[in-house]
Amino acid sequence: MEAAEILEDLWASVHEPRDLFNAALARVAAGHRAHAIRYWETYLLLPGIPADGREQALARLKKAQAATVGVNLKLVPAAVSEVGATYTLRRAAPDLKDSRPPVVIELPPGAPEFSAGGRTVYLDAGKWELKVEARGYRTAVQELAIKPGQSGFPKEIVLGPDPMFRHASFQIGPPEAISAGATVTLQRMTAAAQPVPCPLSSTGACALKLEPGDWEVVVSAPGFQRYTEKVSLGAQPTASFAVALVPTVAPPPVITPPTPTPVAAAPATPAELPAKPETVPRPIRLKLSTALVASGIPIFIGGLALGVTGSNSFQDGRTMGNSSAELLPSLRMRSAGMGLVGAAVGLWTTGLTAEYDVKPVVWYSELGVGGAFLLSGAIWSAVGTSRWNRNEVPKFHCTNSEGIDCFASHRMASSFFLGAGAALVVGSTLGILVQRKYMKPRRTALSPYFAGGGAGLVLQGRF
Repeated sequence: MEAAEILEDLWASVHEPRDLFNAALARVAAGHRAHAIRYWETYLLLPGIPADGREQALARLKKAQAATVGVNLKLVPAAVSEVGATYTLRRAAPDLKDSRPPVVIELPPGAPEFSAGGRTVYLDAGKWELKVEARGYRTAVQELAIKPGQSGFPKEIVLGPDPMFRHASFQIGPPEAISAGATVTLQRMTAAAQPVPCPLSSTGACALKLEPGDWEVVVSAPGFQRYTEKVSLGAQPTASFAVALVPTVAPPPVITPPTPTPVAAAPATPAELPAKPETVPRPIRLKLSTALVASGIPIFIGGLALGVTGSNSFQDGRTMGNSSAELLPSLRMRSAGMGLVGAAVGLWTTGLTAEYDVKPVVWYSELGVGGAFLLSGAIWSAVGTSRWNRNEVPKFHCTNSEGIDCFASHRMASSFFLGAGAALVVGSTLGILVQRKYMKPRRTALSPYFAGGGAGLVLQGRF
């Protein structure tokens, strides 16, 4: 089983088809045929598989299927096919050492399994937990008891609607835009949100089940202006929107207000005003923000590890009465760890700023603060190093410490300023570069100026 886990990790990191094939062999050797079947099914769908490898995978797949029990899973209602579904099968093993990973099967919207009588999964004997998830429906969890030598059987899973989701429908026009290949994409206005396509029918209509909140709608078609608008899904269970695309030479379209359900009378909701144009598109801002925040996580973890290790080594040395020279390596380790922690804080700060469409002055302010931190940390560190080289460490005096302990506190603080300043400079510079890429070009003009008895030149423009 350890060999299977190693090969599975290799497949997840490298995506080498041979590792997936061998992981299936290792699972068969451990008696985990359900996992091997899923691996070989995935292997056969990969591009560029050699003919002999395909033949071996097919032969072993059929042999493993014959030794397991086929369960035909059928989802109800049929509308689930519009959003797709995910099956997660987990072995409910009584042996705690049996750490098999879950078997995950994803059915995309409109998958043939929805109209061909269901999806058949092959399971080993024992108890299995089946979890079925679909957007807009409640998650269904059922237990499957598989007996040795049992014949295959059908299993119907009924998914109930999730009341937390809202039904949003869109009508796109004109017909020429639909014929040209119009597309509708929605994206939740939160960090790291994934776009959700809304497939259009031949009449330009589509519908989705979405979580309540603010969504960005993007409608585009060749030869027509790209339309972007924010829509809010709130208390009403359903909402309808209409977007009329116009040719590229026409003014931007206007979205109609959502039509509330006739359950209770309510005043008409006015159409939202067009959103203020953004300097940097939101998807670009979110990518930059995510990159800065994510890059700070491993730096923070590494800095924390260095700081704790260096602190423990420093305290042990102080207890043993080591000299200042003997304590220097642990001091350097503590300082390096604190510098990395400061760098992580700086990256997180600029990452939060990148999420918003701020003015250039904000980025330049952060650049100035980062430069000030960097300069202060460098001067602070240089002063401390100079006093160390002159053997003036005993002259250090702090509120709660003195000597080498006070010097260590100063060195950690200066390292934090250095790391935070460097990260602020890097992050704000990236923000400025990205913003300048999307800012409108500046227009300037130089003209003569005459007033009274004086004259000069006037620089006019947009900065």
